[in-house]
Amino acid sequence: MTVHVCHSTIEAIKARVESSNGAVMISNATVRALEEKERLRVERLQRVFTLLRARGLECYPQVPLYANEWWSFLVYRRDLLTVNLRTASADSTTRAALICTIDALSKPYWHEQAPSSWDLHKALRKLGAASVDPPRRSERHLSVA
Repeated sequence: MTVHVCHSTIEAIKARVESSNGAVMISNATVRALEEKERLRVERLQRVFTLLRARGLECYPQVPLYANEWWSFLVYRRDLLTVNLRTASADSTTRAALICTIDALSKPYWHEQAPSSWDLHKALRKLGAASVDPPRRSERHLSVA
């Protein structure tokens, strides 16, 4: 049996992601309040994760671990993972954010060296800010996208 999740819940989370430059922490209590439920079951949370991925968003960790209201997870846009390596290697803080992101996506969430959701949130926001480069000019003074 498929668990029903309100369309407005997914739209509200998507709007929060868009208003916060592509990455936002969402608590389970927020999902519970958006769904107007007294309790939040893991099945409902799994369905929220599935529907967010269908909308082009990603979650970290990729699998919901707890249904208690104090647990939170990161929701971010996939395009934040597209990074200009020249820009990332120029600045040490951007390089550290890139390393944190690579560690988060290559190791399981429960791994001892995997970063927390909050650390990945900060790293993705840093990468998102660094990827917004002004257009460069070529030799012919044309704008290069």
